[in-house]
Amino acid sequence: MNKKQTMVAAFLMLGFLMAGCAQVTTHVRQNDGTYRTSKRLVFRSDLPGRSFSSEGDDMVATEFHNVTYAFPQGKGSFSKNFDEISFQGRQINCRVVGRELTVNELRYGEFEKSDRVRITGDGKVFVNDVELKSPGDM
Repeated sequence: MNKKQTMVAAFLMLGFLMAGCAQVTTHVRQNDGTYRTSKRLVFRSDLPGRSFSSEGDDMVATEFHNVTYAFPQGKGSFSKNFDEISFQGRQINCRVVGRELTVNELRYGEFEKSDRVRITGDGKVFVNDVELKSPGDM
């Protein structure tokens, strides 16, 4: 890399560090041949940026207490001590404390380590691609 490229790369990395997170965008091919885009955020507790958002058809995913949560369009944030996630979408209001999820006042039990939990815009919850019909299905 030449001097200009090195300076640009260093400036971008510094910007990510100052923002308190790094974002990774992933394009995943689905069984029907279509592609979906997801964004994965990595937060650092020693930096001030704790909020996140997703737009359009993108979902944002983050790992929290060894469980991966994917949220639909909306805005969310981590608490100051990084022990809780709050998320607000058009039709949903979510809260994650530890490995326990609450969606629109419905409390779901504890998830196992390495579970993938996806919350849709209409409030449905999928764990490892299997829909939970009610909070007691776990």
